[in-house]
Amino acid sequence: MKLRFRTATLIWVAAGGGAGYFLGIPGAAIGALLAYFLSELFFQLGTDRAVLKYIESPGSSSFYEGEPGLAAFCALGVFLLSRASPRVLSDEAAAVRIAGGAVSVFPHNAAIGPLAESFCRLAFTKSDALNPDILCESLAARRHNAGDLALLAAELSSMAAGRFAKQEAFYMRQFLDPSYQPPIPEAVEDPWKVLGVSEGAGRDEIKSAFRSLALMFHPDNQTGLSEEERKKMNDPFIKVRDAYLELMRILPRR
Repeated sequence: MKLRFRTATLIWVAAGGGAGYFLGIPGAAIGALLAYFLSELFFQLGTDRAVLKYIESPGSSSFYEGEPGLAAFCALGVFLLSRASPRVLSDEAAAVRIAGGAVSVFPHNAAIGPLAESFCRLAFTKSDALNPDILCESLAARRHNAGDLALLAAELSSMAAGRFAKQEAFYMRQFLDPSYQPPIPEAVEDPWKVLGVSEGAGRDEIKSAFRSLALMFHPDNQTGLSEEERKKMNDPFIKVRDAYLELMRILPRR
């Protein structure tokens, strides 16, 4: 166990040791140890409050980040992964994913993993209140002398899954890396043709076609397939699902 000592901690330890000394040397040792752990507890609670305050309203910070901009990077990652569609990672797994990304792109990467995970877990408690625009501004301000905003933006973009998250990641990348040129998108297949329905089809007919194709292509409904074959089956299923969601979006509700 690694003990950390700050001025406030030393004061607590001295006070605890002094109070315990009335019970003899063993009492002094126990008092000092309890005081140390209480000091660390209060310090961590204070740090968590400062991080949450920053995440909700990015600006100046009074906590140790490990790397300038790490808290903003983690909060932006949380914003993207919490809005993934479909949501495939739990908050805990997402925190590990974001921390791993931070370790790969920040310069002094080896020591920041646990710190990044801590920032992510706190950000998930405020995921609905995260403001990506202000967080991007804060990240840019903190890293503007580091010259690695393009690298950070690319890593954030890699976390996006689903139309909404990818759109937000695109805005983030444009802000953080103005030189970024998105690839020319491939032609999108006609969703009516993907589902095999005419353009005059109603919502019920489209739903019926989707259910039939989903049952046909969903990997979970295929028995005796290897892992490689299951992955290949997932591509047409995703195409069918995306076509269905697109038609449900553009068709008026009854």
